[in-house]
Amino acid sequence: MIKHFPESAMPADVLTRLCEFYSHLDVSQLPQLSRIYHPHVVFIDPVSHYDGVDALERYFAQLLKKVNYCRFEIQPPLTNGAQASLFWRMEFSHPALKKGQAMFLNGASHLRLTDNRIAYQRDYYDLGAMLYEHVPVLGGAVRAVKARLK
Repeated sequence: MIKHFPESAMPADVLTRLCEFYSHLDVSQLPQLSRIYHPHVVFIDPVSHYDGVDALERYFAQLLKKVNYCRFEIQPPLTNGAQASLFWRMEFSHPALKKGQAMFLNGASHLRLTDNRIAYQRDYYDLGAMLYEHVPVLGGAVRAVKARLK
């Protein structure tokens, strides 16, 4: 596990590569992961936790087999030394959700850099809005709970 993140400025080229990768996310892009992510990257999202670029590549390969497509529109990053925050909107289609119709999800990512690659990424998004709300029966229950909290 990487614990040291230098305070140097985050190079724009790694962020450019990251944004290009996610803007057209598909299996053909997976060889780019080692140019973007550090070999010992820690990648965390609401579903799971992955250690290492090889584990991350397996995750993306499995994910991309299941979706019709997945792409991101990423706002200009906010950077502070070797850290950055990204705000994004994901468009995706899954054959088992909403009859394969396009769905959209807003989220954010916190990034840390080591050796000119992303060494840490934590994604934040509403898993219910992404998945649970679109599953029959369960979706109605999740929407009801959200409505009661308003």
